[in-house]
Amino acid sequence: MLTRLLALAAVAPGLVAYGKKAPGRAACTIEELFESSVSPATEIASSTDANFSSVVGPRWSAWEAPAWSGAIKPATEADLQKIVQISVENNIPFIATNGGHGPKQGQGSFTGININLGSFNTVSIDTANNLVTVGAGVKLWDVQTGLYNVGKEIQTGNSICPGAIGVTIGAGIGMMTGMYGLMIDTLKSVRMITAKGQLVKASATENSDLFWAIRGAGVNFGIVTEATYGIHDQTNEGNVTAVTFVYAAASNRTLFETMKTFDGNQPAKLSFQTVIQFNRASNASQIVVQLWYFGPVSEAQPYIDTFAAAGPVVQSVTYLPQTDLYYQSETAGVCDRGHIISAHSLGFNQTVVSSYEAHFADMTAFYITNPSFAGISVFQYYSNKQTLKTPASETVFPWRDIQVWWLTQNQYSDASLGPQVDKFMIGQRTNLQTTSGFDTPHVYFNYAFGDEGAAAWYSAANLPRLRKLKSIWDPNFVFGNGAPLY
Repeated sequence: MLTRLLALAAVAPGLVAYGKKAPGRAACTIEELFESSVSPATEIASSTDANFSSVVGPRWSAWEAPAWSGAIKPATEADLQKIVQISVENNIPFIATNGGHGPKQGQGSFTGININLGSFNTVSIDTANNLVTVGAGVKLWDVQTGLYNVGKEIQTGNSICPGAIGVTIGAGIGMMTGMYGLMIDTLKSVRMITAKGQLVKASATENSDLFWAIRGAGVNFGIVTEATYGIHDQTNEGNVTAVTFVYAAASNRTLFETMKTFDGNQPAKLSFQTVIQFNRASNASQIVVQLWYFGPVSEAQPYIDTFAAAGPVVQSVTYLPQTDLYYQSETAGVCDRGHIISAHSLGFNQTVVSSYEAHFADMTAFYITNPSFAGISVFQYYSNKQTLKTPASETVFPWRDIQVWWLTQNQYSDASLGPQVDKFMIGQRTNLQTTSGFDTPHVYFNYAFGDEGAAAWYSAANLPRLRKLKSIWDPNFVFGNGAPLY
C-alpha cells in the first residue's frame, strides 16, 4: 500500500513543489496549489516555512515519523473536501491526523502532506436523547470531561490525549469495555470525506456497508469529520476506586496466578492492567498493577484483597472522580511526545502462567543487557461479556473474544537500538502467540506494530467484503497508509 502511494507522487523527493507540471511552467508550491480553493481560515505551510510547526499535527512518537513535505489545517468540511480533491488530482499522498498516536512500521519512508484535523474540535451533548457528537479534532479528554460535567459517561481509551474518532475507528477499548463494550458499539453515525472529496453520511440505515467497514477498518475508507455516539448515565456518581500495587520480581508467578483467576469471570465494573518495567535504581524488574473499579471501595474490597494476597511491596487505594482517573494510568505516557517509542500487540483469551513467567524473565534480561531501553510490557484485562453481546457481523472488528490485551511501549533513547528492540519484541510476540488460546494472531489495530497483516487486524473472513467495499469507495488507494487490506 505504501509503495503504491509513493508511486503516485509526481514530484521531486521532498515534495517541495506540487501540482501537475504544464508545458513551460514549473510545479507550484503547496500554498499556490491550495490557497485559492480554501477559506482564509485554513492554514497552509511547506516544511521549510517558519510556521510549519504550528500547522502540522504533532506526533506522539519520533519512531518511523513521516517526512512531511507540507501541512494543511482545514477550517471547514468544505475546505477539507477541496484539499482531498486537489491532492488526488495532483497525485499528492497525504495522511490526516489528530492526536498523532498512530505510528506504524513503514511510515518513516512516507513523503507527503499532513492534514491536521485540529480545527474540528467541537463537542455537542444532547442529554435528553443520550447522544454526543464530536469533531475529528476532539481528544478523549474533551469527551470525558464534557460528559462528566453533565452527569454522563462513555467508554473510551484509558488516556486523555489520543483523538476520540481515531481511537474509535480502530474499535476503542478501555476501562469501561466490560460495562459498555467497545467505542464502535456505541457509535451511531458519522460524516466523512471520501476519496472523491464527497461528504457522505454513514449509519446503520444510511450507507450501512460503509458504516460496517469503518467500525474497525475506518482508516481505509476516508476521513471521518464528525461522529455521534450513544452515552450513558454516570455510574456511581462518576466516582471510581483506583488501586495501585507494586510487586517485586520474586512475586511474579504468584501475581500471574492471581490474574489467571479472572479468566472468563471478570466482573463488568472491574478492569486492571499489569505493567512490567525496570527499576534502574534497584537494578531489578518490578510489576505495577493498576486496578479500577467503577463503584465504592466497599464493593471493590474483595478484589483489592485478592491482589493484596499476592504480596505487593506497595499498595495505594484512592477514591476519585473519573476525570482524575485517566491521569493515573501507567499508559498515560502516550501523552508524552518526542520520544522514540514503538509498539507490539497481541490478544489472548487465557492466562498461561508459565508463558507470562518466561516473558517476564526475557524482559528482565533485555533490560539488563540494554541500559538505554526504558520500555514497558502491559497486560490489560477487561471483561468481554458485554463486547460479545454485539454480533460480530455488525462491525469489522472481529476479535470480540479477546479478554487480555497485551501491548508494549518500546521506549529507547539510542535510535540504533531499534532493530534489536524490534527483533526481540517480535520474538516475544511469537512466543506469546503459542499460548494465546487462538489459532491465529488476534491483533488490535490501534496497538499494532504494522507487520502483522490484514488477516491479523481484520480477520481473513472479513477481507473479501472489505476489499469489495474498498474497490467501491477508494479504488485508487488514497486512504489506508499503514493499514493495507491486501
